[in-house]
Amino acid sequence: MLFQPGWQLRDECIVMPVPEVRAPKPAEPAVDLQAHLATHYAQLHRRLERHLGCADFARECLHDAWLRLGERQPQEAPANPDAYVYRVACNLAMDSLRSLKRWPGSNSDEGADPDVIADLQPGPELIAEARSEVAAVDRAMQSLPRGHRSVLLALRWHEMSRQEVARRHGVSVRRVDTTLRQALGVLR
Repeated sequence: MLFQPGWQLRDECIVMPVPEVRAPKPAEPAVDLQAHLATHYAQLHRRLERHLGCADFARECLHDAWLRLGERQPQEAPANPDAYVYRVACNLAMDSLRSLKRWPGSNSDEGADPDVIADLQPGPELIAEARSEVAAVDRAMQSLPRGHRSVLLALRWHEMSRQEVARRHGVSVRRVDTTLRQALGVLR
């Protein structure tokens, strides 16, 4: 194609289309973000409190955001003032948490390193010790007479009352108490 669309050929001269001249858009009225925060304070506070988990800290961050919005106005009016103010408050909260090292689970010790998180899982030594204790209890349970073992399991494992165990085994409640005491003596 020799000529671009919109161009016309007139008497051997090329006539270019005249570009449209548009008037600049009128500047959008500047949004007073401090006033917006004050007007929508309750809604922003609830939302920030849910995010941070603390009403006082949310209140503190909104106050800091109000101060920050008074210092610096954005060059362009934000499309969503709620989201802008909320983001400013969230950023201030994160800055505050980083500076104070108030991360969840960190101690307020000055020497504590927040980058090191304690592993609360039992180590190999604790696992081996627990297995050894379980094996010892199992051996002791196997050494009990069958009646003693059955009374102990009914009372402690199945959480039956002393009267129910006495009825089930056809003995008195006093005999159930004696049997339990003897069984626990062997296990200790």
